[in-house]
Amino acid sequence: MKRLESIAFVLLLLVAGQLSAQPAQPAPAHRSAPDIQAQTEEAAGHVKVDQQKVLALQALARKEKDVIKLSCVNDKMVQVKAESNLFDQSRAELTAVIETDARDGAFLTVMEGAERIRKLREEAEACIGQPELIDEVANDFTAPTIVDDPTAGLPFTTDTIVEPPAYASPFN
Repeated sequence: MKRLESIAFVLLLLVAGQLSAQPAQPAPAHRSAPDIQAQTEEAAGHVKVDQQKVLALQALARKEKDVIKLSCVNDKMVQVKAESNLFDQSRAELTAVIETDARDGAFLTVMEGAERIRKLREEAEACIGQPELIDEVANDFTAPTIVDDPTAGLPFTTDTIVEPPAYASPFN
């Protein structure tokens, strides 16, 4: 009997917690039609630039005759073309519903498509990317103050403390 009461109490706490944790419905952010159209045109420009960038990366991989890079960029190019078609379709749907209340959802779909294309461009750049090498000018390594000439004497003075070596242990 006590177990049944404790289960009922836990369920009551869960239901009360869920009811109190329900967020208030935020008011939808209504944007004006001209604002949405301007942002959509800007996103379309970015999509076009991203497509051109991936095409340029594809040409670079062909020029380098690097099959692995070319394969990777070709894969991204196929995905960019597919996403671009979806972007154009969602943009056409947005144009159809620009004067209705459904424009916010359609606008969100358009912007998500543009973001997916941007990510694919970044992935294509990663396919071509070269590892960054630090040149000697940018190197911040400083040599130790120990004399490296064996004929100059001992490298350590008597007041230099040298830490003893640590021994391997299965417990460390």
